[in-house]
Amino acid sequence: MEKIVLIVDDSNTNNLLLQSILESEGIDASIACSGKEALNYLKIKKPSLILLDIMMPIIDGFTVLKKIKSNVETNKIPVVFVTAKNDNNLKQKAIDEGAADLIQKPININEVLKIVKQYILN
Repeated sequence: MEKIVLIVDDSNTNNLLLQSILESEGIDASIACSGKEALNYLKIKKPSLILLDIMMPIIDGFTVLKKIKSNVETNKIPVVFVTAKNDNNLKQKAIDEGAADLIQKPININEVLKIVKQYILN
């Protein structure tokens, strides 16, 4: 696996914000603007971590997560959901479905960096 983070969000603003935060810390980050784009990316490259939005059109984050976890080539890649959805049970549901963690939007830069470093430095 490459030491790279794949950021998946249908909002380009969110993608660029996360990418600039990570790259300011020397962490390489790639962007996918849809679930389909992310799954196509994973056919070519295997990132160290995926930051995945839940609420996206066509293929939502939970569907993308299921496809990642059901593929032997990608099922070991940790997936952290990043979501604006505010639901007390969502983090547990995400972990039950195979996500490593969940970050609430609006994001806290220190929290994002702590979680990302935890997964890519191991």
